[in-house]
Amino acid sequence: MAMAMARLTAVLTRGALPPPCRRALCSGAPLGAELDAAVRDVVCSGSGGLDEVGGRLDRLGVAVSPALVGRVIDSCGESGGVGSGRRLLRFLAWCRSKDPGALGDEALDRAIGVAARVGDLTAMRIAISDAEKDGRRMAPETFTTVVEALVDAGKEDEAVRLFRGLERQKLLPERGDSVGGDGVWSSSLAMVQALCRRGHAREAQGVVWHHKSELSVEPMVSIVERSLLHGWCVHGNAKEARRVLDGMKSSGVPLGLPSFNDFLHCVCHRNLKFNPSALVPEAMDVLTEMRSCGVAPAASSFNILLSCLGRARRVKEAYRILYLMREGKAGCTPDWVSYYLVVRVLYLTGRIIRGERLVDAMLESGVLPTAKFFHGLIGVLCGTEQVDHALDMFRLMKSCGLADTRIYDLLIEKLCRNGRFELGRELWDDATKSGLVLGCSEDLLDPLKTEVCFKYMLDLMDTSQEQEQDFGVLLKQGAEGRVFLSTFVGRKCVIKERFSKKYRHPLLDAKLTLKRLNAEARCMTKARRLGVPTPVLYAVDPLLHTLTFEYVDGLSVKDILLGFGSNGVNEERLNDIATQIGNAVGKLHDGGLVHGDLTTSNMIIKSSNNQLVLIDFGLSFTSTIPEDKAVDLYVLERALISMHSSCGDVMEKIMVAYRKASKQWCSTQNKLAQGHGYAVFCLCGVVITWGELGWALSDSGRARGPDMLNARHEGGRGVICTGPDVCNGHSSWPTSKP
Repeated sequence: MAMAMARLTAVLTRGALPPPCRRALCSGAPLGAELDAAVRDVVCSGSGGLDEVGGRLDRLGVAVSPALVGRVIDSCGESGGVGSGRRLLRFLAWCRSKDPGALGDEALDRAIGVAARVGDLTAMRIAISDAEKDGRRMAPETFTTVVEALVDAGKEDEAVRLFRGLERQKLLPERGDSVGGDGVWSSSLAMVQALCRRGHAREAQGVVWHHKSELSVEPMVSIVERSLLHGWCVHGNAKEARRVLDGMKSSGVPLGLPSFNDFLHCVCHRNLKFNPSALVPEAMDVLTEMRSCGVAPAASSFNILLSCLGRARRVKEAYRILYLMREGKAGCTPDWVSYYLVVRVLYLTGRIIRGERLVDAMLESGVLPTAKFFHGLIGVLCGTEQVDHALDMFRLMKSCGLADTRIYDLLIEKLCRNGRFELGRELWDDATKSGLVLGCSEDLLDPLKTEVCFKYMLDLMDTSQEQEQDFGVLLKQGAEGRVFLSTFVGRKCVIKERFSKKYRHPLLDAKLTLKRLNAEARCMTKARRLGVPTPVLYAVDPLLHTLTFEYVDGLSVKDILLGFGSNGVNEERLNDIATQIGNAVGKLHDGGLVHGDLTTSNMIIKSSNNQLVLIDFGLSFTSTIPEDKAVDLYVLERALISMHSSCGDVMEKIMVAYRKASKQWCSTQNKLAQGHGYAVFCLCGVVITWGELGWALSDSGRARGPDMLNARHEGGRGVICTGPDVCNGHSSWPTSKP
């Protein structure tokens, strides 16, 4: 009963109230600010389906006017969003149903531009279709926006079809004399530039070909040629870019710095991908060509080269280019980008001190850095775990007055993740005093809430550095490790330590070092099982990254052969050493093991029994491929030729022993001969070699098949008999040495 009385009271109350005041549609009365904002909210950022737009606008009771339509279109363009384009079209359809004359001629054109800018290609296509049905032309600016949106979205074919369709319907945009140019020129040029901007130079050439009569006069010719050059360079086709550049030079088209920079960018990135060694020579050729055409290279030109050199980690060449710029020998002075590119590659390759000196030299020379300069370098230092140097760079950044929120956030999080909460708190307090609002959470400063990612790894690295002096007396140091003389349970031993590389990430460095350490231990153990004399492996320490070996007392083969060169060759001992080398390598290869660094420095002759011992299996790996074994022998051959040529043909003696020790010498020697660029196949099966008396049968006698190559001989080449019918039973062989 009470509920019924409440409903009756509500009905009577509504009947007593006057009806709400609603604005008459199409009245043209000025809208209030609140109502105007409500309309824009419904169209631009309202929720609900498209069908609800008209109903909500009807309930608002707004009056349609060109001013309202213009404000709504502008608001949709500012708010963005993919769906706003279709809601805008629904709003225009609603306005057309209320007052067809209130839209004006520019409303649909502006809506097309807004849909293109916000990326709503569906709404853009619908609006363009409506404009074509009404026979309306797009404004030149709108057409440019449309084709650029299509090309940027990867729909260059659709952009070309749209251009051709508008051309057939004679609806291409037109420009009056006050703007300059006619309709065909402005549309075709916009089409060419939009395509070339994304590297679609081939499609752009088609447009130029179809409109060559309109584009064959200045200034269109120059603009089109420069656009095509840019398009081919973005595409990465240096050959076509060179063709266009030569055509521009022959036709007298003025060439500027942007055109040459585009071509230089294309050449450098092609060489970066396929031939990094040609980066500097070919870039210098382009810079010389620039000067011959009267275009002075700028710092931006050299920055293109420096960027590619940095990506290829060619540190010396990059540093040399910067030095020439600083000394004034390059024709221009470096800017902060030039210094940044070189310092960055120095940091990435572990040359921290040199990089810091270069930064100081930049500031002394008066080159002013930007915040981006410090952001990049501090990011590199943090990424390579050089946090202390990153803090030094941050202090320099503060002295230049360029410290901002981003760099505080980066350093605070990095310090806390590494367990250095005190320094993180200091930076937090410093930023707070400076009035900066940090983006990182204060929970980072709480050790109970922050996970320390690299604390164990940093402690491990510190432990390795502290115990470094306990390994013993340093004997030698190479690129991958250090060798110490020490003792092991009372025995004289050798400790090989694989040290960490500072330019690598700690986790990656630890994995690589441990993997290579285990591989060396496995290969050495396997070689010993195959009967190859190697030092006895005493211990492997995966934490300190060390291997402990038996100490071999003796001279290296390198020292012995060098002694032969100065004191005369001891043929008996030389033959014994060569035989032992051939036997050891043959056993290795038959067991599927490749040494990887077969040089005379990695072979020791024991003083006690003159036995050969192979050492340093750091580059060893398992392989049964003949090419890998041939490379092993080729490395040994080059080492003998370069260091011990005075000892005669040692390699021939080694190969004689290798053929006796290895059952698979046939395929390996075949690949080795091919590596020398020489291969003649035997049909009758007789192997011929060059000796002191000329051509003669080799010691191996008959070959085992038609694919057998001859044995090694003096000079690195030989010949195989081509059959009795050709050689007359081996009586008419060549009389000259190959």
